[in-house]
Amino acid sequence: MSATPLQIGSISVASGSKASGFLDVPGTAVRLPVVIVNGAGAGPTLLVTAGIHGGEYPSIEAAIRFGAELDPATLTGRVIVMSPVSLNAFYARQAFLVPEDGKNLNRVFPGKALGTVAERMANAIITQVVPHIDAWLDLHGGDIPEALLPFLGYEAGSDPAVTERSRQMALAFGIEVLVKPDHLPGTSISAAAARGIPALLAEAGQVGILDEPNTQLLLRGCHNIARHLGILPGAVETVPVHEYAHWPWVRSAHQGCWYPQVRVGETVEAGQVVGLGKDIFGQELARYTAPAGGLVLLVCAALSINLNDPLIGIAHD
Repeated sequence: MSATPLQIGSISVASGSKASGFLDVPGTAVRLPVVIVNGAGAGPTLLVTAGIHGGEYPSIEAAIRFGAELDPATLTGRVIVMSPVSLNAFYARQAFLVPEDGKNLNRVFPGKALGTVAERMANAIITQVVPHIDAWLDLHGGDIPEALLPFLGYEAGSDPAVTERSRQMALAFGIEVLVKPDHLPGTSISAAAARGIPALLAEAGQVGILDEPNTQLLLRGCHNIARHLGILPGAVETVPVHEYAHWPWVRSAHQGCWYPQVRVGETVEAGQVVGLGKDIFGQELARYTAPAGGLVLLVCAALSINLNDPLIGIAHD
């Protein structure tokens, strides 16, 4: 059985072929980069996104390489790659936010057709791309002010079958740390789960640096997921996985300066001091403590902080 043609926006791709271009976001000047690889044989369709946050460079590069190297002759199914999604944030070297409206794109899914720029971007992906897919892999990492330990995440949603398919993707990816929060509103994986689509968040890389080990880690994971779904031939390269049920955050209660007392990869105890907040005159404003014992996955690496900024992320059972 042969694959069928696939069209997204103005990009039309016949079976056994590959094309790239841009998806225009209605009502804006924003264009989303798209690579479509339509295999010669019929099979599932995988969406790989990266650069939803513009400064997460290893994830952006891994997705670019994945889309560039795929050969439709070797595919049983289809792969859609969008990277960097937030192209204007990428060029502006801006962390987290879409420059046009100052919103975090990964907090506004499924978006709004008549909303702000970020909301329209999310809506374009959900309405024009997601209806074609069977699985979604969203690549991230530590943005420009974040130190991060590589980890995976999926939403433990209301449909047990979809949750289990997401979990199986996580076990196939090739990163050892896995978190499974109950609900992550506004995120890509939450929007996917609500539509019955298994989805996985993969995070690697940190502090605005493009480094080869983390790029390779994510690129290998893309191949593993495509193999897991039967889109690419070959065996999945598995690693032992430690699953954590919760991922509480410590957030800033003030604007000023931040002095972390722990590093990513360390284990902390509940109530342990994990950082100090001071004003710009050096006076202490707050001592931040761990809400639970567990593994430190993320630490804000910037000196400057604003109210409600994420400071520490801790995985615990």
